[in-house]
Amino acid sequence: MSDRRGRVLILGLPYFGRRLAADLSSLGWRAEYLPHPGRSLPAWGRVAAAVARADIVYLIGSRLDRGSPQARLARVRRRPIVIHWVGTDVQIALDEHRRRNADARLAERAIHWCDAPWLAEELRAAGIRAEEVPLPIPVPEAEPPPLPPRFTVLLYYPVDAFDREVFDWETMARLPGAFPGVRFLLIPSPPETLPGPLPPNLEARGWVDDMDALYREITVLVRLTTHDGQSFMAAEALARGRYVIWTHPMPGAIQATGFEAVSEALRRLLERHAAGALGLNLDGRRRVLERFGGGAPLREIDERLRLLLPR
Repeated sequence: MSDRRGRVLILGLPYFGRRLAADLSSLGWRAEYLPHPGRSLPAWGRVAAAVARADIVYLIGSRLDRGSPQARLARVRRRPIVIHWVGTDVQIALDEHRRRNADARLAERAIHWCDAPWLAEELRAAGIRAEEVPLPIPVPEAEPPPLPPRFTVLLYYPVDAFDREVFDWETMARLPGAFPGVRFLLIPSPPETLPGPLPPNLEARGWVDDMDALYREITVLVRLTTHDGQSFMAAEALARGRYVIWTHPMPGAIQATGFEAVSEALRRLLERHAAGALGLNLDGRRRVLERFGGGAPLREIDERLRLLLPR
């Protein structure tokens, strides 16, 4: 394979897009991330000019409906378009397909990747063949810190109402009452955004800048979603030897859905902790480092993108 790299324009979700642009630039790509232009005509002009220059347009998250900018892009562009599906965007695309409003040209012409295997299964219902391609997740490879002396559970519940729609708040809200002696932390929603009053063993911290310090405080991450892509937090927690209870399957994590199953999984971990038998989740750490450590996902994306460049 040639070592040649070209110009890639990344559009879509800012958190992933900015990270990936920096990662690809470090390998020699002329990678640029541009945010959504909103209603700014000059900003749309900058995007159009960047699209024209790019060897590859790389969308992290996409729409599939006929009137979308992505559909218009597929009508005029002849060079490669990559769509990396990452979660809720798949649900929206499937809704458009069921309404018979999906753009066939975009579905057929783009190269489709997704960051979790269940997303590939879901996309098949819309006639889209997507390959699982993990996004790079910065997982620490240094020795993990010991588990905290006090058994502590981390919950994740976003602030935005749209994002909250796929989270099982009912189960999360019941857990502190079922485990009154356990410390619960909740991010990134501050107390005033939550139905109150909060139980005394639940601390809602809002936005956290230093996640590494937070992971040192916790024993287990509980992430409860009705729909999801690959969770960065799940990978980050596992890499630090923490336990993860998640609705979706992930090697090294515990899969559980609903209050009864999640409570039982927590209870088993708590019993081991009380008996002094709960050590670091070394199996979870090993598995996540095998998948995301050593820059493996970035190398895979780099190789795949180079294959798309004209010969």
